[in-house]
Formats: sequence, C-alpha cells, structure tokens
Amino acid sequence: MPDTASVKISRDAKMILDNLTSKLRAAGIKITEQKIMDVLIEHSDLNSIKEILRKKDNKALAMLSKPVRWGITDSSENIDRHIYEDH
Repeated sequence: MPDTASVKISRDAKMILDNLTSKLRAAGIKITEQKIMDVLIEHSDLNSIKEILRKKDNKALAMLSKPVRWGITDSSENIDRHIYEDH
C-alpha cells in the first residue's frame, strides 16, 4: 500500500473534486479522489501553477485591474483636497 498523507482543501475545491469524481464515475471510470489528486499533481505544469499563484496573490495588480472611480479627474494630486476640504 502506498504512503498517504492528509491535505486540507477548501470547500470549493472539495466540491470541484466531488463533481469531477462523479463525472468520471458516470463515464464508467472507477477512480478514487486520491487517484484524481495523484494524476493532477503528476501532470501539473510548474510554470502554469506559478502564473496562477502570481495572479491570485497579487492584490495590488487586482486592485489596479478594477479601479474604483471616485468621480475626481486628477486623484493623484488633488485627492486630499477633494476628500478633506469642505465643499
């Protein structure tokens, strides 16, 4: 019997894994969740994983890609005046 280890995954990941397991079984493939994980890990591409993690962890990049519009045309120089001055 191969060595095994416990790994915690998010609820969303567990739902995806369950769905994948169900679809494979419905297609006539007898497989365990452990085997699915083994296959996914074995066939993963390190560069793709790095790229995904960089995008997810880069909060500044995420903020810049979805800027909040303040209704101020020049927020870089006048933002304090618009926020703190009485109008």
